[in-house]
Amino acid sequence: MKGSQSSNPLCLPILRWVRSKTDIDLRFSSQDVPELIEAEVVGEVHLKGVADTGARETVVKFELQCQTQELCGRSLEPFEHGLSASFQLLLRRSATCQEVEWSDESEEIFEATIPEDLRELDIAEIVRQVVELERPLVPVKPGVALPEGVLPEEIPDEEPPVDPRWAKLAGLKDKLS
Repeated sequence: MKGSQSSNPLCLPILRWVRSKTDIDLRFSSQDVPELIEAEVVGEVHLKGVADTGARETVVKFELQCQTQELCGRSLEPFEHGLSASFQLLLRRSATCQEVEWSDESEEIFEATIPEDLRELDIAEIVRQVVELERPLVPVKPGVALPEGVLPEEIPDEEPPVDPRWAKLAGLKDKLS
């Protein structure tokens, strides 16, 4: 399935999912979705996935790739940061449900109960939440040097010197054993 006929590129046309497995491949500009503008997503967004449709439930596994506008934690310079994330969506169809009911019981999967005759599902808010959760806490622009006097994280700290009195006791321990 390529894109959507709706004006919002993040409206999934779920009515068309009649096969047990349906490929999803959405590409669109972040500027077309207000929720992504709010999350400071810039440029093209690529949302790829597979919808596994059952009798009453559909599980959709997504891979999201986009760029976010970040502020470097070292130099305070703005830069674009590549973001990749995976998430799942569980849709349960119900004859008694009149509108989409989102559940927040699971921290791993976005769950919703949907009416059986629902044609499209807007997932813009879900994508915004995924972007916000996957953003780095302290983004660092590639190539920015460390401030003077700060060691990079890869270099282990030197062990503190051993008190000479303990060193003599360790030597005595070796002699006794």
